Amino acid sequence: MNVIWIVADTFRQDHLGAYGNIEVRTPSLDALAAKSVRFDRHYASGFPTMPTRADHATGKWTISFMGWDPLPLGERTLAQTLSENGYHTAAVVDTPFYVRSEMNYDRGFQTFFFQPGQEGSPTRVLQKGNHES
Repeated sequence: MNVIWIVADTFRQDHLGAYGNIEVRTPSLDALAAKSVRFDRHYASGFPTMPTRADHATGKWTISFMGWDPLPLGERTLAQTLSENGYHTAAVVDTPFYVRSEMNYDRGFQTFFFQPGQEGSPTRVLQKGNHES
C-alpha cells in the first residue's frame, strides 16, 4: 500500500474537476483522485501555512498551543509512525520552514525534496541531517 498525502493551501476543493468543477482543468489530480481514498470531510484548525502543517503532522489542532513555533519534540508525527511501521517516508515541500531543521518537521522522514514555489531557488534533495537553515 502507498500513502500519498497532498497538502495545498492555495486552492480550494471546489476548484478541482474531481469535485465537480468543469471550468478549471485538473486532469492529473482528477485521475489520482479517481483511484484513491479521499478524505472529503478533513479540516485543519487554522489557515496559516505552518500551523496547518502542524495539524497534519500531529493529528492535533495545534494552533491553540503552538502557533508558528517549531513542532514540540514530544509530539509524535504521522511520518514517524509510518517510518516505524516499515514505510519509506519522503516529503516534497515548497515551504522553507519545513526544511529548517530547528522547526522539527523533518522527524520521521528519510528524505526531503525541496521544490521552491516562486522563489527561483534551485531544486535540491536533502537527506536527513543535511538541512539548510
